[in-house]
Amino acid sequence: MNRVASPSLTEKISGMFLVDKPSGLTSHDVVARVRKELGFTRVGHGGTLDPMATGVLPVFVGKSTRLSELIHGYDKTYRFDVLFGIRTDTGDAEGRPISFKEFDRLDSVRLESLLSEFTGVRFQKPPMYSAVKKNGTPLYRLARKGIEVERESRRIEIHSLELTGYPAEGKIASFRMRCSKGTFVRTIAEEIGEAMGLGGHVVSLRREEFGRFRIQDAVSLPDLISGETENGFHSYLWSPAEILESLPEIRILDVHLPDIHRGALLLAFQIYRTSGLFNLSEIVRISDRKGKCIAVGKASVSSSELDRLPKGLPVARIDKLVDGL
Repeated sequence: MNRVASPSLTEKISGMFLVDKPSGLTSHDVVARVRKELGFTRVGHGGTLDPMATGVLPVFVGKSTRLSELIHGYDKTYRFDVLFGIRTDTGDAEGRPISFKEFDRLDSVRLESLLSEFTGVRFQKPPMYSAVKKNGTPLYRLARKGIEVERESRRIEIHSLELTGYPAEGKIASFRMRCSKGTFVRTIAEEIGEAMGLGGHVVSLRREEFGRFRIQDAVSLPDLISGETENGFHSYLWSPAEILESLPEIRILDVHLPDIHRGALLLAFQIYRTSGLFNLSEIVRISDRKGKCIAVGKASVSSSELDRLPKGLPVARIDKLVDGL
């Protein structure tokens, strides 16, 4: 049985849990469970999943909650099943059927051939049943009242979309899609159904990848909460350095650590070493000599300029503190 950790013990912990979200819970529900069961006061998530959806959900704790916006733009990969012949008002199985189309079986050849029409850059209008806000109000709250409002189409990109399975007899087909941020799978499913002349809606949805974070590396919510490992939930905690591993790094001399705070300028003479290339205004991670990530910042110069930069000039401005010093 996992015991709730004291807030005094968790307030200095910073990192991310990569949770395999179960169906039936909202992303906010998962955050609430982590806060209540593990004793964290600061918890947030990256990349909302619908209640019926499962899969990769980054859950941030402590100062690392500030990192959610940095990973928001990562590409995502989904597997989903579409039931053809029935449209619902939400675009998924949780909605109310609004149209029916009788047919014998799917034309898999036609279905596979039209998928190429969906790849590339597209403009997609957010569905009414979504967490996107209109004048500060989530669209789904308006939809539940029967109110439909104008929504601005957003630029998205479908990198790949493939048919992964379909029954010899039946009306359900399975797909795998890699796409940019802001893509609504339900809308893509509806558009595929419309292109087939049948209509359709999502009956299962699983997020397999979130940038470099994979479902194979995720922990189930029950396992995370139970903490039945030698180190409890610490066994599943990703450090800020692991979260931001792909970013170029600037390590600073330990004597200058007390000078690091939000808004501070990182000067050339404070640098211990750098790794990775960066350009002006790009995001970099700021670490101590041993590689513990303590902050993220925005570069004031490019990495190619460092060797000839006067020691008193700024290299980066600290944007967010993500771990304790």
